[in-house]
Amino acid sequence: SASATEASSATSPGVAGGVARTAVAVGLAAATACVVEDVLNDLVLWRICVARASPVVESHPRLQRSLGAPFRVEPWWNGSVSSRGNGNLASCVYLVDGERASCDVQVVLVRAPGSAHAYVPNLVRNLAAPEQWRVARMEAILPHEKTAGLPGRVNLLQEPEPKGGVLANQKKRAKGKKERWRGVKRWFWRSKGDERD
Repeated sequence: SASATEASSATSPGVAGGVARTAVAVGLAAATACVVEDVLNDLVLWRICVARASPVVESHPRLQRSLGAPFRVEPWWNGSVSSRGNGNLASCVYLVDGERASCDVQVVLVRAPGSAHAYVPNLVRNLAAPEQWRVARMEAILPHEKTAGLPGRVNLLQEPEPKGGVLANQKKRAKGKKERWRGVKRWFWRSKGDERD
């Protein structure tokens, strides 16, 4: 009985040590998997941002004049990607090189949260349904074009027109409607005056 007691006491530390080593190995594997998932998710988001922005950048007249075509996108590790709001808000910055100069392109993407995807990893969701992302902001920052000491910024969501693009056209249309309404009112009062005469 004494020998059995000694054997069991000798075995207990070995079992405890094995369990501890297994727990450490599982923890390290889980941490590594999380890091790898984050890196791959950033890469997928970067590719989505570049795919959405590249057609706009390559066809934008001001960027063509400022940077010089053709354009080349720097590798993803030279950019930055961040996400918030349970992965439903993403911001990406990547570098575009032209023949004469380079610029940063910033893209902000938003995605509607869904309870059906609450337990689906963001990497899987981004790979399966990249079309769920909507562009909220897209602009180019031109360090070599400075106004008042600040880099030039180009809103790529506006039409490439010199006087403000879509927003300016909306204001012009509203102003045109007001002018037409004033003309109608002037014509009405003129006709009323003619009837009195």
